[in-house]
Amino acid sequence: TAHLFSCLSPRLRAAFFYLDYASISYYGFASTVAYSYYLLPGLSLLDASAMSHYVQQQLGWQLDCSLPIAAYRTLVLPVALALAVGCTAACCRSRAACCAYPFAVRTFVFAMPLSMACPIMLESLLFDLRTRNPTLFVYFYRRYFWLLVAAFFNVSKIPERIQPGLFDIVGHSHQLFHIFTFLSIYDQVHYVEDGLAEFLKAPLAAPTYLGTVGYMLLLTFCLAVVVRRFLNVTDLCKQ
Repeated sequence: TAHLFSCLSPRLRAAFFYLDYASISYYGFASTVAYSYYLLPGLSLLDASAMSHYVQQQLGWQLDCSLPIAAYRTLVLPVALALAVGCTAACCRSRAACCAYPFAVRTFVFAMPLSMACPIMLESLLFDLRTRNPTLFVYFYRRYFWLLVAAFFNVSKIPERIQPGLFDIVGHSHQLFHIFTFLSIYDQVHYVEDGLAEFLKAPLAAPTYLGTVGYMLLLTFCLAVVVRRFLNVTDLCKQ
């Protein structure tokens, strides 16, 4: 919708782009919710006994990892929610304040919430994730490859930077950005569905209403406040 209605007044154009940023943050947070229930509980990295054994074996330390792991499980969704709101505000500001490199800023800002998937990456480095869960390993890393390619096109503005005017309709960088972003989401759906299937076989902790719908409603309210706040800005950037 942001691109479809971009020919309207500057304020309406900005409004649709603000909603676009908010929806991206909404999707990112919802992904973290799915991770926290269907993927993260099955990781050895977040198993206190397995992690304590690993630390003792590799470093020779007698360390109880239950407290930091419990803290992570408690804070992962509140931190992800704060990141979603902060990233939306930063992207809206990049359009309202006319920063020097808006596309680079937005790409970096929306890459920040991807850090919530760091436990899966650490699992592959510290434990044998490739053997234990090949579906998660392959699709997870392929997804991040697609995201890197998408970020490259979004920031570099290639190929239209090389041949101005030739790619105005078909083949410009933003189209390529969306294609590779879609491929990343496609791979993400694969490993989240696989995690859901494993979860249904042996549920560790059932999702709660507050931990799912409650968080999503709170995020909806926060994003609405952010969008409303930036709609009152009169100096709008055209990029």
